[in-house]
Amino acid sequence: MAARATRLGDTGESAPEHWDAPLGSSDVHVALSVFAPDRAALDSVLAPARQALDALDGVSVIYRLDACQLPTKRTHLGFVDGIGEPDIEGAGVAGILQRTRTGEYGYLPPFGPTIKAGEFLLGCTNQLGQLTEPMPQPGVLARNGTYVAFRKLHLRVGAFRRYLKDNASSAEEEELLAAKMVGRWPSGAPLVLAPEHDDAAIATDPQRANDFNYRQEDPTGLRCPLGSHIRRMNPRDALEDGIVDVRIHRALRRGAPYGPMLPEGQLEDDGVDRGIVFIFMGTDLVRQFEFIKSQWADDGDFAGLGTEKDPLVGNNDGTGTFTIPKRPVRRRLHQLPRFAVTKGGEYLFMPGIRALNWLGDLEDRPDTSRTQHAVK
Repeated sequence: MAARATRLGDTGESAPEHWDAPLGSSDVHVALSVFAPDRAALDSVLAPARQALDALDGVSVIYRLDACQLPTKRTHLGFVDGIGEPDIEGAGVAGILQRTRTGEYGYLPPFGPTIKAGEFLLGCTNQLGQLTEPMPQPGVLARNGTYVAFRKLHLRVGAFRRYLKDNASSAEEEELLAAKMVGRWPSGAPLVLAPEHDDAAIATDPQRANDFNYRQEDPTGLRCPLGSHIRRMNPRDALEDGIVDVRIHRALRRGAPYGPMLPEGQLEDDGVDRGIVFIFMGTDLVRQFEFIKSQWADDGDFAGLGTEKDPLVGNNDGTGTFTIPKRPVRRRLHQLPRFAVTKGGEYLFMPGIRALNWLGDLEDRPDTSRTQHAVK
């Protein structure tokens, strides 16, 4: 990922030379993400893993980051995360298993048009009617695998709070301004369905929280601004009249906050590292992850916004703007700073379960050339 930093907007203070070592270096060979509902469950998985690791000659842990849900069950910026995932053809499940807004694990329903499995699993047909190439070889290694973009973002929570306060006249206006930048209220209720105030009834209903589109309900962005974070990351049906097929730019995502919370009401960042880590999964990271980041997050042409960038994760430099449609006169915010600073990233291949079993059996096979080829 470091080699493609400019394309991703990882410049200036987000450039690879400022990343947390060893991220972005040639020292990272394998990454492991472990998800668990609580610390006890996590430790029960990690304990035997550490024992197995001790038995592997030449393999060592060079980096570790603990990420867990905050006491507020929201992100550091104060918003519910993990709203939903795309509907994958043939998945055969009622939804995606993830932590709900109440902090429990459950299946949240997918939303939007059904996406071909080949957008997320190698060896399956994608939205273009093809098998995504290139694929790792031999075929047993690639089948049902996918590619992963890992990202670590440091969040300037104090700067975000201060910007809201400097551009609002009351606490209520601060909350509304933040919701306009995100596209949802802190609870997760979307502005398209709750334009005037937060609505807990919508937010806690997994069906209603994602049951909306933009083309008919909010074409001009009077409810949810065209440049808001969620509208950029997934324009839904808003681009149906254009040449962009949203279905070929979707990605599966998992994220978790890391670091301690900034004390409530504090407007200055304290130098402590806090933020969010993501893994994006898809079979074509160029037209999925990289397109979303370079075009939808860091450009505004697709939405008629010129040079405007995503107000939360765009590579703003203090001169950025954010437009809020409003009658009779729109409002435009100026001097947007960079609230999210890239602290590291990697591009990886994630093998399927059968491929992992195949790799585990390699030591028992006499064909060493095949083993060496697979390890590469």
